[in-house]
Amino acid sequence: MAWPVKGRARLVVPGIGTMGSRRRGTVSVPIASVTKVMTAYTILDDHPLAPGEEGPTITVTKAEADSYPRRKADGESLVKVRAGLKFTQREALEALLIRSGNNMADILGRWDAGSPKKFVSRMNTKAAELGLTDTSFADTSGLSAKSRSSTIDLVDLALAAMKDETFAQIVATSKAKIPMNTVTTTNKLLGRNGVIGIKTGSTDAAGGCLLFAATDEVGGETYTIYGVMLGAPGPRILTNALKASEKMVVSARKALRRVTLLKRGTPVLAVTDDEGLVTEYGVASSVVVPGWSGMEYRLGLPVGLKPGQTPTGITLKTGGSSIGVALEPLS
Repeated sequence: MAWPVKGRARLVVPGIGTMGSRRRGTVSVPIASVTKVMTAYTILDDHPLAPGEEGPTITVTKAEADSYPRRKADGESLVKVRAGLKFTQREALEALLIRSGNNMADILGRWDAGSPKKFVSRMNTKAAELGLTDTSFADTSGLSAKSRSSTIDLVDLALAAMKDETFAQIVATSKAKIPMNTVTTTNKLLGRNGVIGIKTGSTDAAGGCLLFAATDEVGGETYTIYGVMLGAPGPRILTNALKASEKMVVSARKALRRVTLLKRGTPVLAVTDDEGLVTEYGVASSVVVPGWSGMEYRLGLPVGLKPGQTPTGITLKTGGSSIGVALEPLS
């Protein structure tokens, strides 16, 4: 695998296993605008939105509009707003996830919970519900270095968020028109090498970050590779994060393949009866599985097998799945 020289990274293929990681995956570090994945997840959990639906209207307050010039002068990533401007929920999520608008993160938080601060509490509750033990949020946007997570937690968050079709549609969108804005994604990998999302991030504290998903077809089946890159160094931190992530995607897609793990007739166990007669059993049909070089599989007997009982099959286990394998006696 093409792991980055610096920073933290992880690759997972759901249903198969973990491809690997660079540096310990439970260390909590700043994640910049990758935070907005949890912002969007919380909004969609509180206000479900079917694919293609626009949802309710969100109106920009005077205070939110008045803060725009100051935040722009500070160099924040923002979408243009004015007092009384209306966004549909979907447009607001496009501003959040495509343009990475910090002000829209706060607007959505106020709309959902009454204030951004109260919404951050909702985000932390959702993180706990998902079992993200290395994750805590201090703001809705990730501008704060106290919004932190780990590579293991972020892949788990990506898996949860991508189950929502609306979220998946938006993060796969490169460009959209919303009131006062045409938003364009900063994820330059989108649409290349099977990449279908998810979210970039960059601050001095976090370095360059990318949480991503990419599909790959192997043996007529489509698999999704989830990965994360955190802490890419400068001077062009986001560009470096994208370059490192692209190398991971390309190497992961190259490594993922289907292999014949056990050929028909491969002996896997022997049974001795009360008279001392030994009967060998082998695999009844070849076992072809998806995986990559260095991946470990383990063979196991069925649960509850009693002494003297002849098994009709065994289990083939890896990190992400368990496969039943039928047996036949070998003559």
